[in-house]
Amino acid sequence: MATKAQLEAELAELKSQLAASDAKPAPKPAPEPESEPEQTDEQSAFTALLKEHGVDTQDIDALWAQFSSELSDLPEKKPLLTAVAAFGLGFALGRMSKS
Repeated sequence: MATKAQLEAELAELKSQLAASDAKPAPKPAPEPESEPEQTDEQSAFTALLKEHGVDTQDIDALWAQFSSELSDLPEKKPLLTAVAAFGLGFALGRMSKS
């Protein structure tokens, strides 16, 4: 277990690092992307429907990114589940192709 003196020394070091990072100039914000090409009627209708229900397209992009990262981490975190899912999917596809 860490002693009080060690914790205080670590806290002082972290405070100095924070002060140093605050002293650095903030990075310039990224330039705004150029306007997107005109959307088709279906896309604009879908976007309007999403906005009507309080969902932004950026939310969907963020959710997709989160889903894909969790899906790519699945074999590392739960290898047995991945193996069972692969077996089940292969079995189902094999049964469907027999007909």
